[in-house]
Amino acid sequence: MDVVFWLVAYVLGFGLVQLLLYRYFQRDDPAPDATPSRVDTAAPASVDAGDPTGGGRCRECGTHNENDPAFVYCRQCGARLQ
Repeated sequence: MDVVFWLVAYVLGFGLVQLLLYRYFQRDDPAPDATPSRVDTAAPASVDAGDPTGGGRCRECGTHNENDPAFVYCRQCGARLQ
């Protein structure tokens, strides 16, 4: 009888630990609808495409990117730069 008690206690305890671990890790996982939306494409008034530092804006998301031949893709959305 003692072995049956420990077997049942082990199975229930193991299930409880698994449930607690599942709930702990599920809490940190964001829901699909909680993902951030795209970047606002409205450019600030102080920075435009003719930036004196030699940078430009992405046509897709409006993010300021440096005008360097080494950069082919936007650093924010990954769209191909001109």
